[in-house]
Amino acid sequence: MKTSDLIGKKVIDKNAFEVGKVNDFDLDTEKWQIEGIYVSSGILGSDSRVSIEDIVKVGDFVILKIEMKEEK
Repeated sequence: MKTSDLIGKKVIDKNAFEVGKVNDFDLDTEKWQIEGIYVSSGILGSDSRVSIEDIVKVGDFVILKIEMKEEK
């Protein structure tokens, strides 16, 4: 998968709620591996970082093994 394919994918948390879309990622430039993603949610597009360890699967959606809570 190309990194450009990752940007814009919908993100689903462990409760099957759509929590936002991938808008950026952390890249380890020594290993050339993605270490985490940033999920944009809400009208204002607040970003939350999700570690790569918290991602179960990447396919049509990015599925997380954690619950994303809404920030107030």
